[in-house]
Amino acid sequence: MANDNIEKIVSASTGPFGPGDAVREQVLRDFIQLQSNVLAIGTDLVGTRTVPWLEYTWYTGVGGSFTYPIDDAATVEPTKVGTENYSVQLKKGMGRVTFLDSTLLRGESWENIDRQQLGVTQALADSIDNLILSALHAGAGSSVSATATFGSSSADEELDILSAADKIFDEARVSGNERLSVVLPAVKRSALLNTQLFGNVIQSLQDHLQGVLGMDFKYTRDDGGSGAIGSDALVMIPGAQTAEFFQYNGPGFMETELTRLPGVGYDWMLTGYMGSVVHEHQDGASSGTTKRIVKITGVQ
Repeated sequence: MANDNIEKIVSASTGPFGPGDAVREQVLRDFIQLQSNVLAIGTDLVGTRTVPWLEYTWYTGVGGSFTYPIDDAATVEPTKVGTENYSVQLKKGMGRVTFLDSTLLRGESWENIDRQQLGVTQALADSIDNLILSALHAGAGSSVSATATFGSSSADEELDILSAADKIFDEARVSGNERLSVVLPAVKRSALLNTQLFGNVIQSLQDHLQGVLGMDFKYTRDDGGSGAIGSDALVMIPGAQTAEFFQYNGPGFMETELTRLPGVGYDWMLTGYMGSVVHEHQDGASSGTTKRIVKITGVQ
């Protein structure tokens, strides 16, 4: 016992995390991380991957070229990777729960633990969403103004969304056939789901645009004055070429820690490092932005 570390002593003790529950704790940890990504909408918009580093820099070149036709004896000048660069830094986040001994006395231990775990899961998902959506909002390389507040009698939501889509296909480095995603404040959901007549079909604007342009629609409550997207909407080409979300998965720190608090219960912490980046494409956008994302301002 004298040579055992704290983790081994705790795992060998009686209580909610005794020997029979060690595997369950690991499963719960994995569930939290996976379920947080499922609950977050931002992970549907960007590429996601785990990485063994905390900071990374991308070096970018000038626009590529391919000359055709050329003489059999000719060569072309190479495209050079220059000193233009942008970086991402993963920062620390933490969720923490104390499982009180009193829950054991009431015979409710795992029900209460599950509820608290769910709270951590949702909180982590909200943090992931805020990180990704804030990066996408700040990374929009172009913008269009809404004709009026979405849902008002003078608003033309279809025109506004299509105008944003046109900007992407006109200005960004794309083929013009990519699918698009739209992110809107949750309070504007009714404006997109309100049915109307399109041709001879009664359907919502959301269904209409999904059929015409293959658009995906996402709604967030992280809006308003202090929210990630403010009073705007985002139209973008989703995927890893536009932006990425990273989570650290290398050596050097404990993702979960379980500690006995004498006379109180068990203190459980979930720690993680994460970051998000909008990729630059030398498409005329300013530093840190891309023409693959367009803001529709004033939708709310």
